[in-house]
Amino acid sequence: MDENVTGLNLAATLNARIEQYGCTFVTFPRDAHQGAPDEDVPSIARAVGATALLSINVQDFGAKDQYFRALVDAGVSVVSLRIRSSDTGDREYITNTLLKHVRKIARTLNGTSESVVISVDRSNARSASLREILDRELS
Repeated sequence: MDENVTGLNLAATLNARIEQYGCTFVTFPRDAHQGAPDEDVPSIARAVGATALLSINVQDFGAKDQYFRALVDAGVSVVSLRIRSSDTGDREYITNTLLKHVRKIARTLNGTSESVVISVDRSNARSASLREILDRELS
């Protein structure tokens, strides 16, 4: 969980409800890396053993080529919560949205060897290859 999600204290709640899906949520190490540059976040995620970064804020940094390259280089995927700004601090809404799609998220992350972005909203969870997104943006 990146620093925008970590502050909501969701990890314990989510972990208690999804352990059967092979996912574990780990919080972003805030004390050591609070305010870290976006391009450093993938290596921080990898250092704590994460295969994917859960973020609400992907619109802010997700379109940056250097960030996508850093994700691909680190072998880290992104689970991007696509929610209304009014729901950003709503723990129950975020928890329910993630739980609704956790099977698909886990299947996608466990079934790929490349970095992907999984866009999650109330109705769906869609995935795309980060490398393919980069290739399209560069062409």
